[in-house]
Amino acid sequence: MLSLTPTALLNVLRDIASHHCPAHTDMLPSAGTPERSGLSQAVQHFFGLADGALLTDASITQEEWAKALSEAACIRHLNVFDTISSGAFNHQLQRSYRHRAETLAQEVSALKGLFDTPLMTNRTLVSWLPLQTVSGFMLGALLPQEAGFKTRSLFDHANALWELNAGDIVVTSSDRWGQLAERLPSLPANITAVTTTPLDKQTYQTLLANGVAQIIELYGQPSTGILAMRTSQEAPFELLTHWHPTESDDVLLQLTANGVPEETSLGEPLHWVGARHFTTAHEPDVTHGIFMQQLFERPGQFVAESANAA
Repeated sequence: MLSLTPTALLNVLRDIASHHCPAHTDMLPSAGTPERSGLSQAVQHFFGLADGALLTDASITQEEWAKALSEAACIRHLNVFDTISSGAFNHQLQRSYRHRAETLAQEVSALKGLFDTPLMTNRTLVSWLPLQTVSGFMLGALLPQEAGFKTRSLFDHANALWELNAGDIVVTSSDRWGQLAERLPSLPANITAVTTTPLDKQTYQTLLANGVAQIIELYGQPSTGILAMRTSQEAPFELLTHWHPTESDDVLLQLTANGVPEETSLGEPLHWVGARHFTTAHEPDVTHGIFMQQLFERPGQFVAESANAA
């Protein structure tokens, strides 16, 4: 079961409501209206609720719904969406994918490890991602909750980028990073830039030239969530700790909470260049020289010892 704080839930509710309530407000639509019914059904679907008993007609604000869900909801899975962008601040929801609570817990634990440094305290994470996507939910809602980050959404706070401090984190997709690289003359020192899809070389170099201290490129698929990361474009992607390779380019193994590995089919194949390293079909120009010593290794079947070590 997934435990979410009222703050994390409120942020997600605001994102869901933005598709049902044109007015930018935390007030719920009037009870009995199609807008209220549509919003309630969307919330039930996203959080995998059996019914809308917690989303009572007596509630007036989204905060009331967030508190009720935090205190009493049994969230065993989420139905997150793929999206397409239709402008800098607009996106359309596409197909939904079911993600189990225990899988999301594994993923946030792996992501938290990427930022587990002495600078963890007092960090703000600025998100420019729709929270109804798996990457948006993980990075914009669940990670800040688990890591103790303050969080701001660029959808709601257009000035957030001008109020960054050293050590803060900005997360968005590669196309939006391209827009930011063109418009931002500089960033404070020690900012971490996280992209949910690989950057082109020009955007990557521009961000470094503008003061970004570290760039973390993530790779994921809507049906699986975030699979891997890298901190240099000269390197291939490395699987996060809860994912394990197989002899197939189309299948990964995930170690579940009870210790049993499960096969997961991928929407797009991976191209292995080492025991846990791969490139993707969409990546131009990746240098693998530093991994030449691993090229003789072929990802083998899962073994319990390596999983426990991970």
